[in-house]
Amino acid sequence: MPSVETVLGPVDAAKLGATLSHEHVLVAMGEDIVHYPWRYDMDATRAQSIKELSEAKSGGIDSLIDLTTPDLGRDVEFMRDVAAASGMNIVVATGIWRDVPRSFWTRDIDEIADIFVREIEVGIGNSDIKAGCIKVANDMGGVTPEAERILRGAARACRRTGCPISTHQWAPEEVGRRQVEVFREEGAPMDRIAIGHSADSTDADYLEELLNAGVYLSMDRYPGAPGRPNWEQRNTTVKALIDRGWAPRLMLGHDYAPAPVVKGEARPANTGPTRYLFCTTVAAPALVAQGVPQSTIDLMFRDVPRRFLTGQA
Repeated sequence: MPSVETVLGPVDAAKLGATLSHEHVLVAMGEDIVHYPWRYDMDATRAQSIKELSEAKSGGIDSLIDLTTPDLGRDVEFMRDVAAASGMNIVVATGIWRDVPRSFWTRDIDEIADIFVREIEVGIGNSDIKAGCIKVANDMGGVTPEAERILRGAARACRRTGCPISTHQWAPEEVGRRQVEVFREEGAPMDRIAIGHSADSTDADYLEELLNAGVYLSMDRYPGAPGRPNWEQRNTTVKALIDRGWAPRLMLGHDYAPAPVVKGEARPANTGPTRYLFCTTVAAPALVAQGVPQSTIDLMFRDVPRRFLTGQA
């Protein structure tokens, strides 16, 4: 069985267990923690992260794919600390999110690929923590010229290393279609790609079009947000795709993005379970109640993420 890179080093893929497809351990837009450290209580932030990850681990989640990039404040040392304390396997990402840094706007595409490959094969920053996934993002309005360079660099890095790509798309505008087009133009292997935030669409025909291209879908952002499908609608879409035979290409997640604790800022008490457990404790049981076999649920949480991360059956 192949291994998968995590913040604590390579893990036997057979030991990944139940895996969430699209998550974050900590998000700090604009790298605010680095630039304005006096604003944040990092001890409280770390304690909160360990608490939630430990709760998720106790609740049956063994691994998560963290898709935090530099423009989202990626901190792999922080993730290593909380992974060690919680027992959670955390796969981290190279790549770039929506806020493409100006340094990438005119950078040669092969040089972009080189950056991603270095983080996959050598390590992120000055650490030996290696990326196990490549993150790219395109939102409202579609693929901008700057973001297209990132897509092409990611595709070339994927071709060179076999490391999978996970995307952020704006599903209401069917942006995943253009992502697939660019990846095809670059010759990226379609079975190494997951089109993310796909449960933001309730159009099963559009999603099946993507699946027919050979990609995976990350059906995430559970339980939903105002202006987007709620969790019941997301389940309806997931079940429609399952009924069409696509369970072997579907993964589930939340896109949970905890923010750092601001010093002196009162936070509402969290009396319910961590959001990392919504899919397994609410969404999945509802699918079973609608006739989806438990074996199919296990497939989407266990086998599909493992195949996506390793490229092997």
